[in-house]
Amino acid sequence: MKAIEVNGISKIYRQKSGCKVALEDVSFYVEEGEIFGLLGPNGSGKTTLIKIIFGLIPADKGDVSIFGYKIPKERAKIISKINVVFSRAGCYWNLTGRDHLKFYGKIYRVKNLNEKIEKLVKLFEMEDKIDRSVDKYSTGEVMRLNLARSLLNEPILLILDEPTIGLDPMLALKIRDYLIKLNEEKGITILLTTHYMEEADRLCKRVAIINEGKIVAIDSPSNLKSKLKREKICEIGVSNLSAELLKKIKEKFEKCSYYESKSVLRVILKKYEDVAEIIDFLKNNGASVTHMHTEKPTLEDVFLYMTGKRLRDLNENF
Repeated sequence: MKAIEVNGISKIYRQKSGCKVALEDVSFYVEEGEIFGLLGPNGSGKTTLIKIIFGLIPADKGDVSIFGYKIPKERAKIISKINVVFSRAGCYWNLTGRDHLKFYGKIYRVKNLNEKIEKLVKLFEMEDKIDRSVDKYSTGEVMRLNLARSLLNEPILLILDEPTIGLDPMLALKIRDYLIKLNEEKGITILLTTHYMEEADRLCKRVAIINEGKIVAIDSPSNLKSKLKREKICEIGVSNLSAELLKKIKEKFEKCSYYESKSVLRVILKKYEDVAEIIDFLKNNGASVTHMHTEKPTLEDVFLYMTGKRLRDLNENF
């Protein structure tokens, strides 16, 4: 059965300065029991899309159904079995974590609430934090609390907006492990948005790449990466690379990104002969090449190949 079906969704925001197209003719489905990812940069329409799916805002065109129920028309029939966590969702900061869960548990009319809270506290390893005021929580602790809150009603569908944004790498890894465990042990269908390629690769059976409000590809991470099997992914170590030269490189070699922290150019090329061309171009323009090697494609390479832009802005570009 299809957990989610999205057909021809479009959304336009009308502002004084004009109209902004947030989503344009978006269609995809999520199978029951699947972890499905919406992969795209900030501002690509991911959050708008999940708000429409959850029934928080209307679409201008198209329709959505969750387990066969039309959204928003039949939302009341399925809402008790779904839940959503937004990346920047607020909490009742003056409450303790336990009181926060009790508050929502009463809203959800959860039976055996105290027992359920204890199980979730243990699952998310919050025993030493749950009775502290939420305003003392770190970003990661707030996310874990919100994930615990989202499981109080034992949802069959969980929608997560950027579940690991702003978390340190170790905590992000732990959250991903939690999600895999929920999916495998409880069979919860998960729809998540992310701009982290590693997250989509690790968690998702299938991903939809979204850019500027449009779906540009849908497939498994491995199949998407295999689309670049004929291309050559090269990492070239560079020193003395000026902003002006980087601009020239991107104009000449469109599918190229620069990681300043590593002083590395990552380039997608059609053939190995093109490597010599880009190295000569660098040297002839005053840059020094320190090393060069080929790499296996990543989802970020796929995004760059399909859109000509990097998946995420790491503040590494000039």
